[in-house]
Amino acid sequence: MKQYRTCIVGLTGIGSGHPLTGGEDGYGTTVPHSHAAAYAFLPETEIVGVCDLRQDRLDQFREVWSASLPALGYYTDYQQMINDLQPDILSVVTSDNRHADIVVFAAEAGVGGIFCEKPIATTLADADRMIEAVVRNGVAMTINHSRRWRPIFRPVLSALKKGAIGQLRRIVCSYGGPRAILFRNGTHMIDTMCMFAGSKPQWVFAELEEGYENYWPYQGDGGRNPDLEPSVSGYIHFENGVCAFYNNAKKMFGRRDWDLFGTTGCITVNDQHAFIETEHGTKKIDCPHNTRVDSPAAIRELIGVMEKGGETCSPPAQGRRVLEVLLAFMASQKRGNIRIDLPLDENAV
Repeated sequence: MKQYRTCIVGLTGIGSGHPLTGGEDGYGTTVPHSHAAAYAFLPETEIVGVCDLRQDRLDQFREVWSASLPALGYYTDYQQMINDLQPDILSVVTSDNRHADIVVFAAEAGVGGIFCEKPIATTLADADRMIEAVVRNGVAMTINHSRRWRPIFRPVLSALKKGAIGQLRRIVCSYGGPRAILFRNGTHMIDTMCMFAGSKPQWVFAELEEGYENYWPYQGDGGRNPDLEPSVSGYIHFENGVCAFYNNAKKMFGRRDWDLFGTTGCITVNDQHAFIETEHGTKKIDCPHNTRVDSPAAIRELIGVMEKGGETCSPPAQGRRVLEVLLAFMASQKRGNIRIDLPLDENAV
């Protein structure tokens, strides 16, 4: 088995994490969610270098991981790390607005696969130059919209495709609590609605949280301070006629789920469970037990694309569509909560 050399840029929680303990091979009942934990868990990958602008984060990573990764290279300059170590795969786990330059440099420098955190970027111009660079250089890239690799969502997608609730007509996604913000977690919710709809967004309108009426452009810090991003009440009309409502507020009960309404039934799904309701009653949708979910599943799929071609289930083009919806929500608010037809011209907002 080939072992792929990997590097990580950005050592916040999702980038760093902790080594797994307990259970067979350190797996136990805990899914290795962070990039470092996932790479360390998979036999196909070897972490050779990490990078962060802040020395304290490098020191903290060294303290946590030095026993597991004694020969690791530590850098504050991602370009030097990539040039020195020549990784096969690069994880980009920085603030959202810093993704683009790193991805473009990595693609030009010969990195074969890029695992980029969500959202893909904070402007469409940045997303476009990232996509252009990876396409031109033949680089496999995936965006970490993690529910695409969570086991409960696969049987729900299968049920939709088999017509278990007839034709899908409406989606209602609810997400409340202090972290219910537009970019940091909204990107997950919007992407999952797009996944269920199976179509491209056509137009939207929205109302942002009170106090953010003139929120343009993006002014957040990657989700660390939720006060820098609004929550949103939004509507998405898809090309295939499916309509989606995003029920999102910081000062709301912390529910996080999706209701899928079809012509003959309804499915309710959250991160742990799914139920289908029809005229014949309500039953639970079985969730398969997988040992490769979340970040390990995303990495293994990325490797498969590097070896065989094609694209992952979360390609950068889909990441751009999600970003376009987020920006269109903001544009709708700024223009008086009007309908915004896609594609969005972000320079005309």
